[in-house]
Amino acid sequence: MRTLSKVREFAGEASNALFNKQQAVTVTLRLLEMEANDPNNTPEESRILKTAISKAEFRYLDLTRTDTDALLDSLGVARFTTQDIVSAVEDIIFNAQ
Repeated sequence: MRTLSKVREFAGEASNALFNKQQAVTVTLRLLEMEANDPNNTPEESRILKTAISKAEFRYLDLTRTDTDALLDSLGVARFTTQDIVSAVEDIIFNAQ
């Protein structure tokens, strides 16, 4: 798999950003879509990235299901880091291969 240029760009530009759950999910999916739409992809890379999009699940970002987790989510607390999102994208792609 080639270097994920959009993911690397995101990691640099949003290095200190925090995201709430909805934002983190949206950014994760958008990054996967942006990588999948890269015209430099080989057919195999395109296949893997499209599979990754179809298999993306929130569990790649957060497995916590506690009352505190629910409270934080209900308040829209930003607690997902850029690195959390980058790791989720990489894990989703790895599992799609």
